This record gives sequence, structure tokens and C-alpha cells, in this order.
Amino acid sequence: MGQRLLAGADRDHIEALERFGFAHEVIGRQAIRALEPELSDRIGLAVLLPQNRSMMDPYRLVLALALADRFAALGGQIERGEAVGFTRTDAIREVVLRDGRRLPADQVVICAGAFSARLAKALNEPIPLETERGYHTQIMAPGITLKHSLIWPARSFMITPTGGGIRVGGTVEMAGLDAAPDWRRAKVTLRHAREARPNLEPQQISEWMGHRPALPDTLPILSPSARTRGVFYATGHGHLGLTHAATTARLMGDLITGARPPIDLHPYRINRFQSGSRSFAFTRPTPTF
Repeated sequence: MGQRLLAGADRDHIEALERFGFAHEVIGRQAIRALEPELSDRIGLAVLLPQNRSMMDPYRLVLALALADRFAALGGQIERGEAVGFTRTDAIREVVLRDGRRLPADQVVICAGAFSARLAKALNEPIPLETERGYHTQIMAPGITLKHSLIWPARSFMITPTGGGIRVGGTVEMAGLDAAPDWRRAKVTLRHAREARPNLEPQQISEWMGHRPALPDTLPILSPSARTRGVFYATGHGHLGLTHAATTARLMGDLITGARPPIDLHPYRINRFQSGSRSFAFTRPTPTF
């Protein structure tokens, strides 16, 4: 009965969950209140995803894994700087840094998120990568408890518990890499969050804006360069960078070492947007503040 009350777009999401075998349960107001007692009575229907997880503190995870230390222990050397160009023939030769340094290289992975398009252009391999700018508000003293991450699609925002307080995030802003943040967007999502959690008291807050690297067909690029030997691309993961990080590392490791990846990477090739391929265009509604 619950599914018959869902709007068309929500029904489409449910059908996708069923088609791919994701565990889910449509629940009503009583079950919602049992899980999150402080949720607004305006929310009378929800989809519970029992296998869904969120990262409470990504920074602590990175420290716990000690990836940089392991890399150094294996003989790796970490260099910090801003890459602005390359020296190449038919193969990659050097990475040029803004401070003038030139780092010799016979293999390079372009994995700079939304900034990858600038580096690809420097290699004469432009890609239609755009930044979907997102905003969040970290609330260290929210005055409420939260056990689950909550997504309200109709309001385009999410609330999630973190290692300190809760985080309210959302929106998609197509404004490029250089435009100043529009903090009205963070305030809008916070206002919507207070609709969902009327007892929310936003104290000790900080606002943040970040870049999601997005491609028009929503698939990332996991691919060797089609122009320069020794160059590889791992970018365009959109809203799922952390989710796909480990899988991407495994697949790129296979590509770089010449091993056979466990899946077909043809759909993720860098030259899929070239002439003769399907055309795409970004279309996003402009929110009203």
C-alpha cells in the first residue's frame, strides 16, 4: 500500500532498488517515529535502506589507514605542488609544477577531481567535465540526536550524523571552479533541515562549499589516455567519490600494471565523448531562494 502513495519519481527510485536487488522497506509515520522520534510529523512516508552506511569521519579513516606512510614504506616519495602542465612526446615525460619544478614521469594518473579537466586540456585531451558545486553546514551543537542519515529528495538535501555533531548538505550549483561561493545555498538547506527536524538548534556552525566532478552521462572516466602513452585518468565520480574510491584504485592498478581488470572498462573510456558518440548536455534547474 505504501508504494501506491509514492510520487512518480519516487516510484522510479523504488523500481531501481528492486531491479538491482538493494534491500529496502517503505515505512509509514509510526515506524519513522520509532526510528527517529524528533522527525517532523509532516514526513509520513519514507524508504528505509538497512544496508546503507555513511562515513562519520573521513579524515580519521585516512589517518587510520596510514596510506601515505605505507606508500613511503614501499619506497614512494611524496611531492607537494600544483601541477600546471606537462612535457610529452608520444609519451609523458615530465609534470610541470607552478613553482617551476619539473618532475620526471613515465606514468601519470590524472585524478584531480573537478580540476582534472584543466589537466586534460593541457594534454590536448579535453573532456566535458563540470563541477557540481555542493554546500554543507556542519553543526557541532545541534541540540538533537540523530541515528540515521536522512535524505529528503523533494527538498534536495541530506542530514547525516558525523564524528562531531551533524552535517546538513545538498544542492547542485553549476558555477565553475572560480566563482565565489553563494552561501545562500547553505542557508536554504539548513532551513529545510529545520523543517524536517523542528527541534534542531544550529549552534557552533561552519559552512563549506566543495566541487563534485561530474560528466554528462554520470559515469566516471577510468581509462588510459587516447593520446599520450603513460597517462591515465580516474575522475568524474560525481557525488560518489568516497563510495567508489577503493574500487577505482583497484581498477586503475590493473590498468597501469597491464593486468586484466575484473570488469569491462570500455564504457568508462576517455574518448567516448568524441565526434560520432552520443551527445550530452548538462541541464539543471535553478533553485529559487
